[in-house]
Amino acid sequence: MAMTGIARLAGILLLGYAGLYTAYYIFDTLHDPGSFWPVFNVLSAIGIVVALGGNIDHARTRRDAPTIALLYATVVLAIWFFRNWVHLLALEPGEAVNAHTNVIWMLIAVLIPLVLGTTGWRLWRTP
Repeated sequence: MAMTGIARLAGILLLGYAGLYTAYYIFDTLHDPGSFWPVFNVLSAIGIVVALGGNIDHARTRRDAPTIALLYATVVLAIWFFRNWVHLLALEPGEAVNAHTNVIWMLIAVLIPLVLGTTGWRLWRTP
């Protein structure tokens, strides 16, 4: 019973974060665009790790196409996110990110709400 409560709590937190992230991504041009992204990167990293663990665990018991697709999407998101985040952290002060990296960040920004929101919904519905 306790694990179900933890899964449901993780689910509602992932769903809430996916909504918050989406809203911030859409409306960040209305103010200083760099102000909260470092915080969002840390929260995204935590969410991706939680989603990865939850989706791996879920894929062990279910072998249907949606479960496997969500697992693969989470793995792709994790690889892209952590590779680009490490690259971002390694930049010298004043050094700019190249155009290719910006495109990957845009893909990541679309995948985060999709993967974390879907995983959150699945965890929320955990019986």
